[in-house]
Amino acid sequence: MALRELTVENLAVVEHVRLGLGDGLTVLTGETGAGKSLVVDAVALALGARAANDQVRSGADALRVEAIFDAPPLDSDDEGHPLAGAVAAGDGSVIVRREVGADGRSVARVNDRAVTVGSLASLGAALGEIHGQHDQQRLLQPARQLALLDEFGGHGPLVERVALAHRSWRATVAAAAELLTDAHELARRVELLRHQVSEIEAASPRPGEDADLEAQLRAAEHAETIARAVAEAVAALRDDGGAGDTLGSAVRSVAAAALRDERFGPLADRLAGLSAEAAELAREIEAAAEGIELDPAARAAAEERLGLMYDLRRKYGDSIEAVVAFGSAALEELGRLEDQEGERERLRVEQAERRGELEDAAAALSAARQATADRLTTAVNAELPPLGLPSGAFGVELAPAEPGPGGADRATFTFAPNPGESPRPLGRIASGGESSRLSLALKVVLATADATPLLVFDEVDAGIGGRNAAALGERLRDLGRFHQVLCVTHLPQVAAYADAHLVVGKRIEGSRTVTGVRELGVQERASELAAMLAGEAAGAEALTAAEALLRTASGAAAAGRGGRP
Repeated sequence: MALRELTVENLAVVEHVRLGLGDGLTVLTGETGAGKSLVVDAVALALGARAANDQVRSGADALRVEAIFDAPPLDSDDEGHPLAGAVAAGDGSVIVRREVGADGRSVARVNDRAVTVGSLASLGAALGEIHGQHDQQRLLQPARQLALLDEFGGHGPLVERVALAHRSWRATVAAAAELLTDAHELARRVELLRHQVSEIEAASPRPGEDADLEAQLRAAEHAETIARAVAEAVAALRDDGGAGDTLGSAVRSVAAAALRDERFGPLADRLAGLSAEAAELAREIEAAAEGIELDPAARAAAEERLGLMYDLRRKYGDSIEAVVAFGSAALEELGRLEDQEGERERLRVEQAERRGELEDAAAALSAARQATADRLTTAVNAELPPLGLPSGAFGVELAPAEPGPGGADRATFTFAPNPGESPRPLGRIASGGESSRLSLALKVVLATADATPLLVFDEVDAGIGGRNAAALGERLRDLGRFHQVLCVTHLPQVAAYADAHLVVGKRIEGSRTVTGVRELGVQERASELAAMLAGEAAGAEALTAAEALLRTASGAAAAGRGGRP
């Protein structure tokens, strides 16, 4: 998987640029201020980085970035892969479009489907990673050092096991803390719950009972009117000349017709059904009217019962259903409090078990981290001499810590720039140049274990002199055997190792500055390297030196580096 095409419009001084990108190492060079890092900014926007309206080219309504990535083949087992949805929608490609308006509004689309910037960032993490020249500052943070160690060792499952064990232990601790310890408060709470449970149980409320009582009392209040209406309805259905007689007569007439013409048979059946329905309606209307009129005692009992329901609702919930639920919860809590000592002992045992599980999980993670620290130390130290740093200068120290969601370790990256000196924490001893080179060595080692397809390095050669630049270029090209690598560099020794060389330049059109990007051919590469060595007025000697750099890089690539990285 790789970034195959990048189109940028109206990003700062970039009016319109379209780049085709291949595999391996691609470098971007050009004079200072030409806009090399703007290409990195465009890739960052495509990967979900935050945008600002001051990135929009002056006079333009919006900046636009389009990035086309190859998509890997995914099967049913990859349903949880971050690219699964995008690949399914994109038929073999992932096309990211990002637009940032001059008013600050941002729109992101993946294969023409609108997504949030947060979702794009999650997808972008699977597509590429950007290493800026200031990454070494993050390298000094202890939390970042521990995360890098876990990343290199593939400790994800162990870290998740520790986090889960820590959550379980904390939940048990919290449950124990909620138990009442004050004897007077416990007695008060138990007495209150007993009263509440007793009151609700004594009332035995039935869900919907208050609504039934309200309806019953409303009917009793209008019993005389209802009785008169019922009598009239029953009479209309049953009395002589009523609906019952009329329907009966119609049934007999149509039945007689059916004896002579079978087409009337179904009609006679329907009429018979209507007649039977009329009779049934009369009976049901009479039954519904029964009991509507309450005697004074029954009415008083119903009103008293409804008042009780209202009182329960006022105390325990907005409905009888809520009252019943409150009673069940109160009864459950009462049971727990009445057996508080038993509950406390149960939680004490559970807490000890959960703590043991946490410590076991943390110990397993610590053991894995120690083994990984040894491997990381060996791998990084192997990268240091070619970068001008002494072998064995790098180390990883692990110290025990209180078990937490991330384990029971503190990691400290150490550095001893001079043989014979004791190693000290990296942040206290490394100079800017040393820190930059050490950061690069770590990136090289960690990137080989990383599945991220695209790695972007933005001027990570800052602080690295020409003496070590060739080693840097060699390592970046080796990374290109495992990843697609895009690197912004000022060093010709680095650029010589590129598989593809893009040069960024700016020109004045009218009164506006415009940035352009073009790929160099073989002869053009030598001229560009010569200009990087000796300036735009470089002569034959600089060109000869540039050609020598290209031959050296080509020879190193042909010879290989013994399977590195």
